[in-house]
Amino acid sequence: MIPFLLLFVTLSTASPLKRQTGGLDANGDGLVSRVEVFNAMSLHEALVALDRDGDGFIYQAQIIELWGTADKFHQLNTDGDDHLTFREIENGMTLSQFYYQFDFNRDETLDVAEAYQLNYIYDIINNPAYGNPLDANGDGKLSKLEVLSHMSYLEVLIALDADGDQLLSWSELLVLLGSETADFVLHMDGNKDGYVSFGEAHGHHMDLDKLFDDLDLDDSNYLEDGEGAGFYTVWDMILASGSTD
Repeated sequence: MIPFLLLFVTLSTASPLKRQTGGLDANGDGLVSRVEVFNAMSLHEALVALDRDGDGFIYQAQIIELWGTADKFHQLNTDGDDHLTFREIENGMTLSQFYYQFDFNRDETLDVAEAYQLNYIYDIINNPAYGNPLDANGDGKLSKLEVLSHMSYLEVLIALDADGDQLLSWSELLVLLGSETADFVLHMDGNKDGYVSFGEAHGHHMDLDKLFDDLDLDDSNYLEDGEGAGFYTVWDMILASGSTD
């Protein structure tokens, strides 16, 4: 909730010369109206754009990223599991209601901060290759959901293992871990041979979730200001290897 609201305040107070809302703002008045959204997308198209991994589900973390709260997730989650199906959402709300979830100041239109996520959805619908696939909402930083939705811990280890010997050297780990490489080797290199084997890399209950936390140096719950640079490199390596869709 806090990161999005901070963005809201920042953009709301930005210089008017920079306050452009993008493709949804058909009449160029700096605001996105309900009619403009209705002319640009259906609710189903919006859900498909939000379904980052193509599994047909929308998860609680995504709802929180959209609206800063999980209230709507719990309201729509009729079967009490950990995700929403498209049917649950479409049975529980209309495109108008979806639109008004973004209208934080309740003035019946969306300014640039409020329209931020809807503009991203619009861009995905009209250009599925928009942006870096890791930075799924285009905000310039990586959330844990964005990282975990695109890769597994094993995929990361395989991508880093340049020579395929299942031993990760200092230089191989440096690609992802940067300044955190020394601490990782110190804690994970059980036999002190200077390498971290795949087996050792899974020690101490280490997984991608914890690896994300280790790289989140400012504990903001996002990788920003260079913290996530290694993940972009690893993602390119995974794509180049053809080991993921």
